[in-house]
Amino acid sequence: MGSSRRSVLLGAVGATVLAACGTSVPPPAAPASPAPPPTTTAPSAPAVDLAAPAAQVLARAADVPVLCWHQLRDWRAGDSASARATLICPPAAFRAQLDALRAGGYTTISPDEHLAHLTTGAPLPPKPVLLTFDDSQGSQITTGVPELARRSMHAAFFVMTVPLGKPNWMSRDDVRRLHDAGHTVAAHTYDHGRADRYAGADWNTQLAKPRATLEAITGAPVRHFAYPYGDWVPADFAHLDQAGYVTGYQLAEKPVDPTRPLLSLRRTLVGSTWDGPALMAAMARP
Repeated sequence: MGSSRRSVLLGAVGATVLAACGTSVPPPAAPASPAPPPTTTAPSAPAVDLAAPAAQVLARAADVPVLCWHQLRDWRAGDSASARATLICPPAAFRAQLDALRAGGYTTISPDEHLAHLTTGAPLPPKPVLLTFDDSQGSQITTGVPELARRSMHAAFFVMTVPLGKPNWMSRDDVRRLHDAGHTVAAHTYDHGRADRYAGADWNTQLAKPRATLEAITGAPVRHFAYPYGDWVPADFAHLDQAGYVTGYQLAEKPVDPTRPLLSLRRTLVGSTWDGPALMAAMARP
């Protein structure tokens, strides 16, 4: 990915409009505010076996549903149909979805716990679920974190670093507070460029530098990565290895790579119109 793509996105951030995983959508209505801590925190990182056979990882990958959200705000007149479908979840729908998970007996786990289970068979709660959020949206702080805290849930936040500190996006303090509250801070590139199009200096810009930035903010290792738009090619894997990532999360449109399943883990993009029963039905599908 060249400098022209980054310039376009930087300009979009300056205007508080960014392409969020496939569709240009308006920013959250309210600026980010400090994240209140949840009532429980994620456990410390368990032991993993990165040399685990791919077949074992693949066999365990279906054990844990992994869900993904983006913006958490009410729809506006200018929002596109596609953004309303999957990228802008009204807070009332989000609350109903979390309530359904709690009523269904699900327990949130961290990416580190997920990784340990995939690679070593480490035990998990009877109904584990991994909650993830992409793109550094400010509404994840103002709406998402308080709702998680009310239900004693924790999540993984895949942070894009270019908008940090801009109005209506996360600040560096927000990222630090997420980590301090027991959530997982993970990487989502510098400016949301597609990983299947990187070349040359893009690998450093999009993979290595964001990881270093987030580690400097949190003081903790950043080992998990999410592909913008869910797009990847197998040639990306060596670069993720070099940058220090041990997992790569996509979306559900592509199958897991049978040779590198840890770098092609699937997630379900939660429908913004789903109520609790609809979410439960989607999680029940293979």
